[in-house]
Amino acid sequence: IKEKGTRNYDAGPDIVNALIVINGEMKRGDVEIHSLAGDWFIHGHSEDPRYNNVILHVVTMQCSERFKTVRQDGQVVPVLNLDSYLVKPAEQLEIESENEAHTADDDVVCALAMQEQSSIQKILSEAGEARLRQKADRYLERRDLDSWDQICYQSVLVALGYSKNQIPFARLARLLPVETVWKYVWNDPPEIGLKKCEAYLFGTAGLLPDPGSLLAAGMSEERAYLSDLWLFWSQFPEKEKMNTLKPEAWKFFRLRPDNFPTRRIAAAATIVMRFMDDGFVAASLRVLSECDRQPHNAARELQKLFIVQGNGFWSTHYSFDDSLQERSWSGSKQKKIVGAERARDIAVNVVLPAMLAYSEEIDDGHLRNIVREVYSFHPFLSENDLTRAMRKRLFGSERSGAKVITGVKQQQGMIHLKKLLCHSGHCNRCLLYS
Repeated sequence: IKEKGTRNYDAGPDIVNALIVINGEMKRGDVEIHSLAGDWFIHGHSEDPRYNNVILHVVTMQCSERFKTVRQDGQVVPVLNLDSYLVKPAEQLEIESENEAHTADDDVVCALAMQEQSSIQKILSEAGEARLRQKADRYLERRDLDSWDQICYQSVLVALGYSKNQIPFARLARLLPVETVWKYVWNDPPEIGLKKCEAYLFGTAGLLPDPGSLLAAGMSEERAYLSDLWLFWSQFPEKEKMNTLKPEAWKFFRLRPDNFPTRRIAAAATIVMRFMDDGFVAASLRVLSECDRQPHNAARELQKLFIVQGNGFWSTHYSFDDSLQERSWSGSKQKKIVGAERARDIAVNVVLPAMLAYSEEIDDGHLRNIVREVYSFHPFLSENDLTRAMRKRLFGSERSGAKVITGVKQQQGMIHLKKLLCHSGHCNRCLLYS
């Protein structure tokens, strides 16, 4: 297993976007897990095209060697039976797992919470460093397959997807590599290049409205914009040989309109054009070099790279709807498509780990130190359910711990411990970080 992929809590395979070596061949795709192999057919996966990207079926409970997992497209999927690798029979492990699940998280006595505040801060800082290192290692693993620009591009798109649309954004980045986009827009005027980039992204995403709907567009400006997108998409030299996503791959339900994938794709186009001349690595290196010994300035400048103002069609729209009109808001103030909050998240979770990995690849100790210094002094990201729960566990309140959690490193340390140890019930192991 090179990359374990992402747990999918919506419809579709259990694990998506995993990178696995099977019989010496590296494959990227989805993984489905069943305790009983026959559930593949009982659950209707063999007739569901959403499972056509499954590359491995993991099973237990005495699966027959003659069993075959067949996708809707007719492809046979390799089956991995875990029975011979388990320390106990699968049935017994299932019962034990169910019993453990009934143990309330709040009933656990947190060993870390009982330490002095200085010790808690030290352990959280070490855990934050470990989280940064872990992300950097994942980027280095991907270098066997992709360029640095492609790695950063895909990671930025995934970050724009938030939790609901990370999977389709990852697939969009793989279907339409950033070098392909740059190849066909580098010689265009900026406005034309941006529209081409939007057309390629929306077309590959499967989200361009039907051409017939152009007649329903009430405003001439809207008709002109959509006509341009369809023209550039129809002229895209790679169009005929490309796979595209289905519209239903994208999730709009229970999302704030500001976070609709249509607006995020428009933002992605602006970011792709912004980095075209220098590339993601060189542009990030320039910011870090210019702000050497000024970590607070570096944090602000990295953030600016990913803030996207609304412009043109996307200054007044959330999405393409049926009428192409009333997904808009009143008022003259233009709304940012990507604001400071999400831009900071990209800087911390994409740029800094990528630059740390890059410093390892080129063996640049000075760059490595700059990255770690910026990380150490970077201000907080927005709190989420996970960090609030950890604050409550460690300090008794979701808003406590200000003297200990002084920046993003300790905040990321809480996330690292929660995901790595707390969720697994290894409550005393966090003390090993000291």
